[in-house]
Amino acid sequence: MTADSASQKWTRIAVEPELLRTLMQREDARPLRDMMVWLGLMAVFAGLTMLIWGSWWAIIPLYAYAVLYSTGSQAREHETGHGTAFKSKAYNKYFFELTSFMVLRESFLRTHSHAAHHKYTILTSKDPEIVTPVPPDYLALILNLFMIERSYRGMRQLVIHSLNSVSEKDIRGGLTSLPDGACTKARLWVLILLGTIGLSLYLSSWLPVLLIGPFPTMFGGSLRHLFALSQHVGLAQNVYDYRKNTRTIYLGRILGFLYMNMQYHLEHHLYPNVPYYHLPALHEAIKDRCPPAYNGLWPVLTEMVPALLKQRTEPAYYIERPVPVT
Repeated sequence: MTADSASQKWTRIAVEPELLRTLMQREDARPLRDMMVWLGLMAVFAGLTMLIWGSWWAIIPLYAYAVLYSTGSQAREHETGHGTAFKSKAYNKYFFELTSFMVLRESFLRTHSHAAHHKYTILTSKDPEIVTPVPPDYLALILNLFMIERSYRGMRQLVIHSLNSVSEKDIRGGLTSLPDGACTKARLWVLILLGTIGLSLYLSSWLPVLLIGPFPTMFGGSLRHLFALSQHVGLAQNVYDYRKNTRTIYLGRILGFLYMNMQYHLEHHLYPNVPYYHLPALHEAIKDRCPPAYNGLWPVLTEMVPALLKQRTEPAYYIERPVPVT
């Protein structure tokens, strides 16, 4: 099967209509509580870091802060970008813009590319968000364990857009000019980042740049990258069945909170309009018609890493998931 098979349709897993209507209902109280807990934890760990700054012990709360800043914001940028986290459009937009800044990806770029990712998931000629190509780029994989390459690309795009220009990547994606307001927003982001650097210089302290900008994105980005790899990497490409190219993973409550339930990634791709807090219920409704979920990240890594090594010499190799006969 090829990515250019225009006649192909995605395999669907039916859900009883009344249940689906219930699962698609959105609210404000639950996601607002989750956002406040997330921001509150960041404030606590940032405060602890500042309190004991100058001691090597400060690395512990600083790392916890960076994980919340980088990995936590990525999940929240993703869900609010879908517009499904909150019932209120204003809440979705506010937190989408906030978290877009934190992950260094301008909101208009994400909206364009992620819609294509859902429409053409792991179709190699069309999906703009394939985390690693086949054969794999090992250097990029290693660099992005610390979000180095992604942070560099994000900063480069931001600077180009702040000059009211488009990059070669934009042009390849079909963007010939910036949408309204994108240049102004890019300049605001650049101003905030330059102001943070200026504050660090004024205070003669690394603290401001370690709390805002690319440094916390990189320092706390390893788990974020592992989450991204676990979604699709090593699985079948150019197939029209999410059960073959997308994983669901069981995680504990802490990682599930950090990841905003995106461990139910197969369910998310099947029904992207279901908000994150209803994905566990959706999983229960369809799990008998899907491959078994992985029990944690470790089984994913022990399966995925050998696959990535093998794909270097055998690009056609992929992990075949057991799909129940329906």
